[in-house]
Amino acid sequence: MSEEIKTPHLNYAAALLKKLISPLATVEPGAEDFKRLTGPLHEIALAVLSEGRDKGARRKRLQAELSGRDLDMLMSEIDSADPQADLSKFQATGGWTSFDLADVMTEDIPPILWIVKYFLPRPSVVIFFGKAKHKKSLVILDMCHHIAGGLPWMTSSPNGSDGIEVTPARVLWVDLENGSKLLKRRMKAFAKALDIEIIRGTFQAYSMPDPWLDLSKPENVPAMIERIKALGDIGVLVIDHLAMVFGATDENSPLASQVMNAIRQISEACNLSIVLIHHAKKGIGKDSGLPEDMLRGSGSILAGVDAAYIIERDLIDKDQVTIKPVAVRGPDAPNISANFAYTQDENLDLIRARFWRIAYRSKTAKTRDAIIQALQEKGKLNHTALRAEAKRIDASLSDANIREGITTLEGTLEIIFIKSDKGAKIYQLAGEHENE
Repeated sequence: MSEEIKTPHLNYAAALLKKLISPLATVEPGAEDFKRLTGPLHEIALAVLSEGRDKGARRKRLQAELSGRDLDMLMSEIDSADPQADLSKFQATGGWTSFDLADVMTEDIPPILWIVKYFLPRPSVVIFFGKAKHKKSLVILDMCHHIAGGLPWMTSSPNGSDGIEVTPARVLWVDLENGSKLLKRRMKAFAKALDIEIIRGTFQAYSMPDPWLDLSKPENVPAMIERIKALGDIGVLVIDHLAMVFGATDENSPLASQVMNAIRQISEACNLSIVLIHHAKKGIGKDSGLPEDMLRGSGSILAGVDAAYIIERDLIDKDQVTIKPVAVRGPDAPNISANFAYTQDENLDLIRARFWRIAYRSKTAKTRDAIIQALQEKGKLNHTALRAEAKRIDASLSDANIREGITTLEGTLEIIFIKSDKGAKIYQLAGEHENE
């Protein structure tokens, strides 16, 4: 038994409980040993001790106590513990390990490992969110196929050199929403579009698992860690979608931080990037509020991730999406616009699918284009009519976008106005009045 362990609370409890039930234990735990336990593990240990000195009776009581708390998975760790272990050698700090600045200055700290450069460092917890039906899962599925295949992501063409740098890694997808049939069809369609050799083990998935992944229960965290480690070196874990792992916990309550802490524990323990797919609040796209404020749930969700990206589908061309970083620790990822290219069979099932990068146009640029086009088509328009025409040309623009755009173009003298008899501004393109 190591003198310094990474999960001392759980391993210490296993060693203590093994001493209580094993005939090979020569020394019983003392009162001070019991004091180092907290919560349900302390209660379980005291219940086992109450059975007297009969080790068989203690073992039966232990199994009953674990079963009653849905902690049966801990029995294997208890059975594997050393009954002769010196409990005083275990850390008493609950896993806290300090480091000193003097040591940090001489330490060779490895550089950030980017699985998807500037989007997905390893380890990390990141979240992609957006409105329902805005192709969030499809975008992430496309990204994961490129990760598993070691291919640059979001190129503009089959031989394009503008793709985002990817480090190959094994992917594990946990589907808690769509079901296995839909997920399998999608996985197959994206793989066919990439037309690469499929290597077993590079992309694995669970769909609607039983037992459910409920991370509001602390005992499920070590179980998930062990499940991932049993698969080998997994680089990326996708959870689709986040709300489904909250169990009985309200995602809008402060208790959401406990679930986010559990996700962080999994990321650190398994050295992987966790990608969370989540929903936006209803009303996204309205004039008020910052994009990051549209992430649904408690503020502890945003606080608990390293980066948040919003995925928005174009309101006109519904096969176009935009991916934008809205809250990032570290370097910002680029804004990306992409077109979803796919073929379907007679049942409208996907046969081939992937995203191609297209030129990104900011809201400011799109607003300018719409205002200029409106005046090119109509010649002269008052403020109200100009806003209406710009909105008709690009329905994704808000009234606030267009008002701000008109003011900006006035300032740059790209558009000018004259006042009508009633004082209203009548807009036209600069230079047009010279031809009158």
